[in-house]
Amino acid sequence: MLVIATAQPHAVRQMIDTARTLNPDIEVVVRSHNAHEAELLALEPGSVVFLGEQELARAMVRHVLARVVPSAPGAAH
Repeated sequence: MLVIATAQPHAVRQMIDTARTLNPDIEVVVRSHNAHEAELLALEPGSVVFLGEQELARAMVRHVLARVVPSAPGAAH
């Protein structure tokens, strides 16, 4: 598995290409910085893409729900 979390889209492509040359079946997990880039990366077979802004928003919602609704998933006990 290759995990990539850099802000340089060109470097991401190079890393994926190199990894796939060495291991065509490698799973790639990428943190993307914009929606367009995320869409393109998601087209790669065996890739899982996380869009930074969406993940941050999800984490904030989980936190708020945990504070407002104590039984919500992710709530601190």
